[in-house]
Amino acid sequence: MKSPYQMLNETAGTAECVVRGANPALFLNRCAAEGISLIAVQALDETTICVSLPLKALERARSAALRSQCELSLRAARGGKALGRRLWRRAFLAALLLLCLCLLAWTKLFIWEIDVVGNETVSAGRVRSALSDCGVGLGTFWPNLTSDNLRSELLTRLPELQWATVNIYGSRAEVVVRERIPAPPLFDADESVDLVAERIGFVTDVQALAGTAVVKPGSAVLPGDVLISGTADSAFSGQRSVHAAGSVTAETYYTLTAVAPAQAAVRGDESTAGSRWALLIGKNRVNFYGNSSICPDDCDKIVSIWECKIPGLFAFPLALVYEREVQRTLTAQERDLFLLRREMEQLLHQRLIGAVSDGEVESEHYSCSVRDGRVTVCLQARCSENIAKEQRK
Repeated sequence: MKSPYQMLNETAGTAECVVRGANPALFLNRCAAEGISLIAVQALDETTICVSLPLKALERARSAALRSQCELSLRAARGGKALGRRLWRRAFLAALLLLCLCLLAWTKLFIWEIDVVGNETVSAGRVRSALSDCGVGLGTFWPNLTSDNLRSELLTRLPELQWATVNIYGSRAEVVVRERIPAPPLFDADESVDLVAERIGFVTDVQALAGTAVVKPGSAVLPGDVLISGTADSAFSGQRSVHAAGSVTAETYYTLTAVAPAQAAVRGDESTAGSRWALLIGKNRVNFYGNSSICPDDCDKIVSIWECKIPGLFAFPLALVYEREVQRTLTAQERDLFLLRREMEQLLHQRLIGAVSDGEVESEHYSCSVRDGRVTVCLQARCSENIAKEQRK
């Protein structure tokens, strides 16, 4: 552990010197006589010693060495004063460092990054747009913001939200939201509602929970045909209107088709057609080019952005943009029909599963044909599903 005297010397600055002469002991005696304190002394050979002394006594030690017929050379300078002298010699770097620190401290008072968390159905873009309407965006001076007023105005502009708050972490704003849970639709038992067929099918089972069943198993129905009527018999008033409820299972058939080209355009070697640089300063963009940035039709634009920020810590309103136009040669190549057919069959199967929401697929049959440079895959399926849907009178 270093002594307080050593720590004080390191803070004030120390100089490590090499003294060469016929009799270095004379230098040590003169330093003792003139009160020059030496921190450490090490003999390198008979005519050379290495001494450490306070940086403020360097000039006195150099004068003492000359009077002792020795030569003193500075090997290294350490400590606060030595660092200060090096920085003073580089005044521009010191001023630039100070300017950067001031800019960093100043930019932390503005919002340069907005993150939205907790949203599912409401997009982050809508939340940012609502914040912008509330006066909060990139470059906003956040000490002027009031959390309660901002939260109330945000909930007013986005009624889908149940709760929201804005947390500020330096130059980053985190918007935490919680969405409303939609209330279930009310069921009115006295409302006159029929259950009608949603698609063509052959009825296999009828379960009427409320209302009067109009069809029986084995019946063929068309879209819009009434399956369960919202009119029921009453022992007191003859007939009355009810909200029909139940399910009608039917055998349905689907025919789905997918078409794809037998040849695919394959990109070959790429070549750079042009490049450009730009600088983003806050909301402003400075282009280092004079022509338009519109990319030609036969080229792709690849954009690389380097932002001056540390994620989760701070964000500086400065970014470097590099745009590169890449031109590739396209050649026609025959596609693997086996793999192409499998991909199209999977696509048709997913479409079928999405169409049969309340039922199951009983059988599937695929057929494939190639004609005029196009591959056609057809799916024929038989399903069993509930085809009843509500229709108000």
